[in-house]
This record gives sequence, C-alpha cells and structure tokens, in this order.
Amino acid sequence: MKCIIRQQNEITPEEWNNFVYSNSMGWAYFLYDMIGIDRWASYINLSFAIVDEDNNNEILMIQQLHETKKQPLLSLFHVKYRKLHSRWGYVLKDNLPKKQIRKVKECFENYIDEYILKHEIKLFDINLPPLTKFNLENTSFINPLIYFNFAPKVNYTYVVNLSKPFERMLADCEETTRQAIRKIEASNKYEIIKANSNEQDLQTYIKLHKETYTRTNSKTAIIADEYHRNMFFNLLPKNICKIYFLKDKETQEIIATAAILIYKNTAYYWWGDSKNEKEVGINKYLLFKIICEIRELFNNTGFFETGGAFIHLRKGKEKGLNDFKKCFGTTLLPIWGGEYSFIKKTNKMKSKVITLLRKIIYR
Repeated sequence: MKCIIRQQNEITPEEWNNFVYSNSMGWAYFLYDMIGIDRWASYINLSFAIVDEDNNNEILMIQQLHETKKQPLLSLFHVKYRKLHSRWGYVLKDNLPKKQIRKVKECFENYIDEYILKHEIKLFDINLPPLTKFNLENTSFINPLIYFNFAPKVNYTYVVNLSKPFERMLADCEETTRQAIRKIEASNKYEIIKANSNEQDLQTYIKLHKETYTRTNSKTAIIADEYHRNMFFNLLPKNICKIYFLKDKETQEIIATAAILIYKNTAYYWWGDSKNEKEVGINKYLLFKIICEIRELFNNTGFFETGGAFIHLRKGKEKGLNDFKKCFGTTLLPIWGGEYSFIKKTNKMKSKVITLLRKIIYR
C-alpha cells in the first residue's frame, strides 16, 4: 500500500462523488460541485484525496480544504496571516484496517505539515458534518478529529427527528411558532412553489438575498452571484438542493425563500431570505411547511437540521437566529471541530501579537 496525494481536479467528479456516497462519513457538503465554489469568494480551494497508488489509485480519504489570505486588520500591522479552513472536514473510507489508517494518517500529516511550513500557515481549523451516518451512529461520543492531530472542539446544531408521528410535528413546535403557522395557514394568502433552474428564478433569489443581508446590517457578508448561480444551475438540477419560494397568491409576489440541502434521508436548512415588508411569522411558516414536505419525501424517516445552536448567547443577531432555529421541536446534535496541532518555532513577541489579533478576528 502506497499512499499519495491527488488534488481534487486530478480526480473525476464521478469517482469523487461515488466515494462520498459509499462511505458513512459522506454528506452533501463533500460532493464535487459543492466544494468547487465556497461561500466566501476569497477562499482558495485546496481540497484533495489520499489514494492508494498500489491499488489502481483507490480513494482512501478525501479532505475538503480552503485557504484564505484576506486579513485587512492584520495587514495594517504588516503581519502575514494565512489560514487553512475546512468547513466540512474529511471522509475516511469505511472499515479500513488499523494499519492502513495509520498509513493514511501519516500521508495526511506529512502533506499538511509541509504545506503549513512552506506557506507560513498560522491556523488550520476544521468541522465535521453532524448528519452523516457515521456521526448519527457515533454512540461513543468521541470526537474523531483527535486521531488526525486536531485539538478537539465542539459546537451544537438543532435537528428535527422526522420519524416522529405527524401529529407531533406541529405540537412539538414552540407556542408562538404554532400560533403563527396556524394563523398564516388559515389566511390562505400564500402558496409554496419550487424554484426552477432558470435565470428568472435565480434573479428573484439573488434580489431577496441582498435585501435580507442589507436589512440585517450584513452587507459585507453578501454572497457573490457566482455562488448562487452554482446552486441554481449545478446543484438544483442534480437534486443536491431544493429551493422554495413563498408566493403571495393575490399579488404573485415572492415574499420569502429557503434553500435546502438534501443527502439521502437527511436535509439541512441552508439559506433563508425574505422581503423587508412581510407578515410576522412568514419565515417560520415557510420552513415548517418545508420540513413537513421533506418528511414525506423521506417516507417519515431521517433528520432535518435547522442550523447552528447558540444557546449561551443572551442578545444580538445570533441569539435571534438561535431562537428561530430551535423553535420547530428540535433536539441537539454535536458538531465536532478541532484545531490542527503542529510545532513551529517563531519569534516570541511576534507570536504573541499574532495570537492576540487572531483572538480578535476569530473570536
């Protein structure tokens, strides 16, 4: 067995995706078209695979990986700060013998350590998807990243169990959410339609996205149109995601939208946008109806992730997002994370400055 590195563009999309679908750590995040364009346009795609050269280049592991160099605050102090970031982590081939896992780890470690030293990387952080078969069956509750040199961290996300009886779906929602859903349902003012892979629907989506991020004082976080174009013309036709519109029946105006990632019998509330002027509870109504539709699509099985939990927060935008994402009768699942451990000698004073600035930017 001889482990070597292959960059993502050296592997066909079919080979890459077959590996993702065939292994328990796989999820939609790792699919070839998902990795190609990141949410942040400044991120450089460095994703790679570890293959066995002695066995017809069989894929043993894939690593989703990006690098960012854009650090305006640090540049004021003439400090170079290059960061590796793996938003979704890696997929390791199932049932590898321990000896082979050690060889994969050694190949991974050598490649990452060399890259870090060569490019003066200051930080490499990582997360793993919560809805993989591997994570859902991880009864040991051990963060698997520790076995690949990552100091362990953990966050949490809200999940709806789609296998519970239908009558519990609404009953388990918080009271104000139930009230809003019943009121809007009774008004019969709206209909939910699926977006199509065409320019008109794309522009409707982009307009709502920009309106939402401007309203919430997040203009700097507005996503590049290219990212949304990939959603509509690559991911949507391949059923990797579904995009829903909430339409006013009388005016025919699109009031809100939600993009949902789909993988086997699991789903994730990916993006949500809405008009500035809208009825209270519209976003809750739209997402609840989508959850119910996805439940039927999955034959009353699986899980629907509504998003990251920030239970500890007491105020602010993230607190509001937390309250929205938990209100659908959710439970918590861990998002395993970590920070790569490597040894590098640096000037002590410079190291302290970098550490302080890193805390400011990545707190």
